[in-house]
Amino acid sequence: MSLRAEGTRPEDYRYWADERVRFYDLDLMGHVNNVAYTIYAESGRAAFLRHIGFWTETGSRQNVIARLEIDYRQELKYPNELRVGLNVQRIGGSSFTLGIGIFAGEVCVATARATLVRFDGETRKALALTEAERATLAAYQPAQA
Repeated sequence: MSLRAEGTRPEDYRYWADERVRFYDLDLMGHVNNVAYTIYAESGRAAFLRHIGFWTETGSRQNVIARLEIDYRQELKYPNELRVGLNVQRIGGSSFTLGIGIFAGEVCVATARATLVRFDGETRKALALTEAERATLAAYQPAQA
């Protein structure tokens, strides 16, 4: 199965964050604007990074997003409660890729992939992932079929 087809089932994810559709997320056609999906993904990503200890307000080891891809799968309307699922799809030398699924109930309305790079907040240079960071990320990889 390709990475684009993966992530459309709730069981594909190891971590969940709650979100909601806000009235101001709508466009002139009355459905959720494409930019709002980026914000839902960001909210889930931020919650996940805090949860695993990869983001702290004063930490010198931080993350920068290097790539974001979104596949829009279903129209989404207001009002709606959302769940944002996350898993770790790839662990590299200084980067890692998160899989993100945005769900309204059990329906996957969008999937995304975000590649982040660990970097030094002071020098602004990439940092190799530590063994402890690798182990933390590995715990959120999807089960192999």
